[in-house]
Amino acid sequence: MPAVVVGGTLNALGVVRSLSRGGMKIYLLETTRQCAAGWSRHCSYVPTAEPDGSILVEALVGLAARIGCRPVLILTSDQSVNCVSEHRAEIEPLYRISMPPRAVVRALADKISFQALAEREGLAVPRGACVAEARDIERLETLQPPLVLKPADKTLVLKGIVERAVRAETRAGARRVAARMLARAPGIIVQEWVDGPDTEIFFTLFSCDREGKPLGMFAGRKLVCEPPALGTTAVCVAAPEVADELVALTLQFIARVGYRGLGSLEFKRDARTGRFLIIEPTVGRTDWQEEIATLCGVNLPLMTYFSELGEHCAAVSGASRPIAWRSSAGYRAPLASGTRTFDGFFRWSDPLPAVYYYGYERLLMRLCRKFWGPPIRVFSRDAKE
Repeated sequence: MPAVVVGGTLNALGVVRSLSRGGMKIYLLETTRQCAAGWSRHCSYVPTAEPDGSILVEALVGLAARIGCRPVLILTSDQSVNCVSEHRAEIEPLYRISMPPRAVVRALADKISFQALAEREGLAVPRGACVAEARDIERLETLQPPLVLKPADKTLVLKGIVERAVRAETRAGARRVAARMLARAPGIIVQEWVDGPDTEIFFTLFSCDREGKPLGMFAGRKLVCEPPALGTTAVCVAAPEVADELVALTLQFIARVGYRGLGSLEFKRDARTGRFLIIEPTVGRTDWQEEIATLCGVNLPLMTYFSELGEHCAAVSGASRPIAWRSSAGYRAPLASGTRTFDGFFRWSDPLPAVYYYGYERLLMRLCRKFWGPPIRVFSRDAKE
């Protein structure tokens, strides 16, 4: 049975490589082949004019007709999750996919809704205030700076409309940022900053079957973020030292919201209290650093694939020595002795993504900028989530 992966980012490249261990045919649906996963030998590229909306739905319907069976569908971006969730009546008869109910997807994808849900269900999150209009900015007076402000709708970040997150050292600064964000976003969440370095940011990657039973779970730790403090994962490792506590918190989350399918939670440990707080969930899709779990023996995309077919995925033994994953070769972090580092782009068994990325994106484009000014980017779909 084939698998269809929607999106071509570095996240998707890790998913394609993880699925390839199952030996199935893999189709990659993207707007351009000039993306991280588009160069992998493990998948066949299928074009779509848009990454979401009715055009993506049409592309999925057309691909299903071309394949002639009901393949397993795995999503790698918030845009595709929102689209598929809203068009379930058209997609689910053609594809095997598990995700939470539509209302839960909406609640988890929107940061304002998630803050309300977490507080209602007793989930540990930073103290926050929801700002949907200018008069709500006064709610910031109840919070203790420094503060972090984020748009409620993450897809606006992916489209370049508004900043991903902004830290404000004072309430006055937060008010200015809030006013600026509200001009471009219909709502923002403002939270108290959780004290601690980037190395105190943790995550759990997981997948649940159609009944909500966890298929697999992996606890990891970020060592480097890009940009620091507010960015995506640049270097990460497994976190067995806190796995029991993170797994317990994640199981609580899964039970409280009725979760289905692939997802993840990001945590930060408060340096003052030692308490883990949920920073944000990822709903309906794989996460940016998903491949670290596979490298450590927890192949969540493959577990999900076999579960959708009603089959069991045999357990894979963990790595014999510590593993680190990095998003590209430019990032470094202090690692435990004997740790093996895997580059997100490069594998000897699948070298073309790295040849393209490092040869064109990093080297050729740098030379073009130096001598002729900024070139046209054709790797634009590799934007970080």
